[in-house]
Amino acid sequence: MPTMTSAGYVPEKPPVPPKKTREKKKKKKKRRSNAAVIASVLIFVLAVCVGAGTLYVYRTVSDHANTFCTGQLLNGIPLAGMTREEGAALLEEQTAETVASWRFDVTCQGRTYALTAEDVGLHIDEQATLDPAWAVGKSGGMWERFMDILQVEREGSNALTVFGYSLEPVDALLEQIREDTECSPVDATVTFVPGNSEPFRFTDDQVGYALDTAELREQIVQALQSMKPDSAEVVPQTLEPDVTRASLERAIVLRARVTLTLSDDEAAVNNVKLAAGMLNGRRAAPGEAFSFNELVGARIEESGYVVALEPAYGIGVAGVGGGICQLSTALYQAALLAGLQIEERHAAVYPQDYCEMGQEATVSEQGLDLVIRNNTDSMAFLTTRLYADDEGQTVLEVQIIGEAQQERYRLESTAVETEILEDPVYLRDSEGQYATYTDERVPVGEALPGYEVTVELVTVGDDEESREVVSEDTYEPVAPTVYVGVTER
Repeated sequence: MPTMTSAGYVPEKPPVPPKKTREKKKKKKKRRSNAAVIASVLIFVLAVCVGAGTLYVYRTVSDHANTFCTGQLLNGIPLAGMTREEGAALLEEQTAETVASWRFDVTCQGRTYALTAEDVGLHIDEQATLDPAWAVGKSGGMWERFMDILQVEREGSNALTVFGYSLEPVDALLEQIREDTECSPVDATVTFVPGNSEPFRFTDDQVGYALDTAELREQIVQALQSMKPDSAEVVPQTLEPDVTRASLERAIVLRARVTLTLSDDEAAVNNVKLAAGMLNGRRAAPGEAFSFNELVGARIEESGYVVALEPAYGIGVAGVGGGICQLSTALYQAALLAGLQIEERHAAVYPQDYCEMGQEATVSEQGLDLVIRNNTDSMAFLTTRLYADDEGQTVLEVQIIGEAQQERYRLESTAVETEILEDPVYLRDSEGQYATYTDERVPVGEALPGYEVTVELVTVGDDEESREVVSEDTYEPVAPTVYVGVTER
């Protein structure tokens, strides 16, 4: 019921339920006790697992401390459980025969060269072969070793034999093969012996050889690395000579031969013989020019030349060395027939009786020369000789020898008479050579007509002939000559 107080009315408070403090505390204590038990159990289990794991790791690592791991192979054969010494014995057993039987044979130009295991110092490199496999699970911390062991068990590994050898003997053998094989090509040669029954003497050409051994060396190295005996045949490169005997023989055929019957003047024959000796055996390289005057040299008495008629300057003119125009003429004709290039040539003042008109070549030491150039691709050789024919006359022979030419030639002269002088020319014979007295009239030279002469080089062949004008000369007419003496009777 409500209660009245001095302060007034005080309402009645509702009843307060009794507190359950002790029950809550009991429940909390119970939960804490259960968690502790569970935690203790878990810690115990974890400790057991860690201990067991640690023991397993320790035992695994310890078991492989002195043996190879599971999963490791040597050339395909398991190494697991073997000691290092046992692994080395297995390696020796596997490869000893392979090392002993290894060799490499090289054949070159019929010779055989051999490389044996002993030559190259071939041996098993035990450390390089086994050390990487033996190191698995034996370095680093316990856990690192354990993980290496597990990895090799899971993935496996196969150690291959590593061989040791030296390549110096290989290089020495290759150098020996090169020395035995390589050589420079040898050109054929020809010696010119003019006047001999066989004027040309040959030496044979020889091929050379070059050898590239780089590929062979690589093949030998591969055979060493694979430990498989092997062989190879090497073929050297052939080096051809620049000059062969066949090419020389083709280059010494007779290109032209000219014969000329010399005058009966013994002095002239003497001079021709001396000059011909200076030309005999001369040669001209491709593109080379040669001068008659330079080859023959000065025509002087000290050299054996004598006075003879020199038709180059007119009729009845004599001089030291006279008559050698017969030699220059024969050489000129031979050069034309040989297809050589004429760079300088001079006609005589009057037609000569020792050759067809227009085909002479006059020379003198006063500036008239005969210059010929070898315009072929090979050496040109010149031979000269004098011999007696069946009638006892002296014959001059000039030959030009060189590379065979496809064309053959002949010379043709065409002369047109221009004028003849009938009135004689009188000459005072002060030396009394022909006439002595003033009333003597001695004819010495007949009248000679003038001519215009064309000389053509005619190509002779199966096809139509071709012609080339090589010279056009004019010869002035010559009046008859009469000598008159200078002494009164």
